Amino acid sequence: MKLLIEDWLESQQLDQESSSNFTESFVCFKVGAYKAALLFAYLGFMGVVRARISSANAPAGLTAAEWATIQNNVRSAETWDKAVFTAIQKKQTHPIFLVADDLRHQTAYWKDRRNDCAHSKANKIVAAHVEAFYAFLESNLSKFVVNGSRPATVARILNFYNPSITPPGLPIAPIIQDVPHAVAVNELDAFLTELAVEFDNRRNAVEQALNQESKQKQAFLSGVFQFGTDDLKDAGSRHLAAHAVVAVAFLRAYPQHAPALGGFPANIRQLWHDFLFTTSNDDFPLFATLLRTGLIPQAEVQEAVRRIVSRSHSSVPTGLDEDTLRQSGFFDEIERGIVVDDKLADFAWAQCGKVTNHQAPRRPSYISKPGAEDLRTLRLAALSVASAE
Repeated sequence: MKLLIEDWLESQQLDQESSSNFTESFVCFKVGAYKAALLFAYLGFMGVVRARISSANAPAGLTAAEWATIQNNVRSAETWDKAVFTAIQKKQTHPIFLVADDLRHQTAYWKDRRNDCAHSKANKIVAAHVEAFYAFLESNLSKFVVNGSRPATVARILNFYNPSITPPGLPIAPIIQDVPHAVAVNELDAFLTELAVEFDNRRNAVEQALNQESKQKQAFLSGVFQFGTDDLKDAGSRHLAAHAVVAVAFLRAYPQHAPALGGFPANIRQLWHDFLFTTSNDDFPLFATLLRTGLIPQAEVQEAVRRIVSRSHSSVPTGLDEDTLRQSGFFDEIERGIVVDDKLADFAWAQCGKVTNHQAPRRPSYISKPGAEDLRTLRLAALSVASAE
């Protein structure tokens, strides 16, 4: 039997030692060893906070020497758990964690229950205690972020994309996986917005001259959807939904991430209805992805196909995209225009698909309907005739 908390913790990308402690807790809980389960879960919790303190820069108001002392204490095998608890409880002058007093009180409560387990005290520990602590972790683990970590993480990400500091080819994954340790969940939206502004300000001369989106920003967002936690991915999706132009440019570059907008059906419709094939970009990979992943509701597929057929005159789909388009009726719509309406002869239709009050010449009755190979040629011709002209 797999516990729900196991799935949740797997998405948190914890350090190996903390993960091991939580695994031990789950094993003990399943066999009814509830004291051991709570003890190992508490050690896992303390371990996560310890790792965040160890990897963070000094919080505002603390000197480098003061912070180094705290970090050394949490790394010490003899004092680390006491030092972590003290760091959580510190709230005067320069707090290390910006958490509510209630959360500090809850941490103290669970420390006492940990002592009940470790020292065989008379207080009974049952399954409900362990389940309540699991719920505490799920609700609050993300809130234990070292004060001042966010600015340091922003700088770390920007430095990663600075070729003067970081050589090309290094993976972004480790940095993105550290974001939950440095940025509280309720700050993720502001964090991504701050980074977007910084990336825009650092666009190269070509991107600025052509008013293009930052390639570095797009690469970072791709990393968010590839390596981020569920909370970070959700924040990335909200960022795209709130910035349509950014979303279009990003999904053209990384169409595989189109499902990031799956929770925003109005944005998906706006994407294919208003943006695709309105420029010289080949948008077939993105449009095919929308169809393939079911992001366009079945009731809207025919409308979407007809709208794209009327625009997609300068590109030709290939490979998997061609198969997806065929299954969605794309080529049937082109065939209807060629065979039924004879629109291939109407260059207004061939070029942009807009026929207004103009009836194209009918096919003479002595010309037979095209065969399969001829029809394929005509289908491709209808897509490319504008560039040929």
